[in-house]
Amino acid sequence: MSKTCRPSPSASDPEWTVRQVVERRDWNETTETCPLCGDAVDLLGPHYQVELDRERTPGNGSKLTRERRLLSFCDEACATAWLGDD
Repeated sequence: MSKTCRPSPSASDPEWTVRQVVERRDWNETTETCPLCGDAVDLLGPHYQVELDRERTPGNGSKLTRERRLLSFCDEACATAWLGDD
């Protein structure tokens, strides 16, 4: 199962807050697509992950009030550029 969302929210979307940006290596053989450059991101190898968070309005019977999305970038340069910190 993919850990990223489709489509990826924009870094400038005011609904989403960047919670953390970390270098990762997962034990998962999944391949994701970098939201910035479109290259394949092998999650077994080194990559950068951006965690986004936003409030959500829970539906009837739901207690979840936060939504989290994880985006996988091929390297630090792509993550930084996507965040607009370049």
